[in-house]
Amino acid sequence: MTVYRKIFVLMLAVFAAIYLIGSLLYAHQARHDVQRELDGVAGLAQSLGDPANLPVSIVANIRHLRPADNLHPDSGDEVPRWFSAIIAGESSRPAISGWQVDPADEVEEIWEGFLLISASYAIGMTLCFLTFFALIRSGMRTLSSLSDGMTAVSKGRLTSRLPNQREQELNALVCRFNSMADALESEQQTVSRLLNELLQLQDREREHIARVLHDDLGQYLTGIRAQAFSLLYDPDLTDPQKQRARILAEHCETMQEHFRHLLQDLHPLVMEQLGLGSAICHLTEQWQQISGLDCHLAMDDQLPEFTGDQQTHLYRFLQEALNNISRHAHASCATLAVARRDNELSIEVRDDGVGTDTLPDNAGLGVRSMRERARCLGGEVKFMSRTGSGTCIRLAVPLSKLCPSSGGAL
Repeated sequence: MTVYRKIFVLMLAVFAAIYLIGSLLYAHQARHDVQRELDGVAGLAQSLGDPANLPVSIVANIRHLRPADNLHPDSGDEVPRWFSAIIAGESSRPAISGWQVDPADEVEEIWEGFLLISASYAIGMTLCFLTFFALIRSGMRTLSSLSDGMTAVSKGRLTSRLPNQREQELNALVCRFNSMADALESEQQTVSRLLNELLQLQDREREHIARVLHDDLGQYLTGIRAQAFSLLYDPDLTDPQKQRARILAEHCETMQEHFRHLLQDLHPLVMEQLGLGSAICHLTEQWQQISGLDCHLAMDDQLPEFTGDQQTHLYRFLQEALNNISRHAHASCATLAVARRDNELSIEVRDDGVGTDTLPDNAGLGVRSMRERARCLGGEVKFMSRTGSGTCIRLAVPLSKLCPSSGGAL
């Protein structure tokens, strides 16, 4: 049952109880007044004597008395019988000195007063209902706004605020909500800033590790392979020794191949040397080799310019999206589209895998990382997936969030 119906039923019951109690008290007092009036009229009838001895005009104007031989009284026809029975009773009264006591006039006046009081009560009750419902409607409007604001906050729109209210109690509730939203927004900004710093620190550490591995371990591995190959041409070695040198050189080559993949995962050096576009092309090629899946790349020739951190965020976003396809999608191919549309950079990653109806509600660390990188880019990411229909990830980054100069080449 709604609040309106509950209040309506409760108020109606209260007003009905008040009306019933008031009617009983009114009837009790009216019975007492009528009886007192009739007792006084009975004494008047004894003092007047037989009505036949009095002028007709006097007899007609005496209240509550009529000649006993008048069998058809004119008054009291508009009063309901049940009301007359309650107020005056139904028992016949004996004649007194030729007069018949008749309370019809008094009962009629009481009935008219009862109707007037009932009408006034009904009007007052209606006004009370209208007033209460107007106040309740105003309060419910505030509660509805509060519910909408809480729904918006639960969906991550922490900038939602409610206007101040004229009612002190409702305004206190609104102020509490706005304070809560301010605190949540402040905490979200703090968490986002920390996550951004954490991602940047992680990317810098990856870059540092990649450079150290490339400059130190990579050089040692290249030297070992070169020495192994040189042993193949040493005339002093036997054939079994040369065979072991050949195997050693092949192992070094395999290690270098895996080493290059590891360096690419840690930090794409090609992005620093040839730019973001070439890094994306290299990423798709490497992903196809490792995953064994096809990847169709569609990319504009001209892309906006990015800062170093923005390039890293975008590259990691695409890398995580492709890795999720190879790990969870059970797909046969993927499509990657990077295009500049109007005033935004549009990116779409799609697969033909099994899909899921619970994305992104059951999002893992990878999806959360993609969301945070999208936020760092100032863009908005959408995850669309249905069971049996694959998954589509769309990222839209306004160009205004990028560098002031947005017309650079790849």
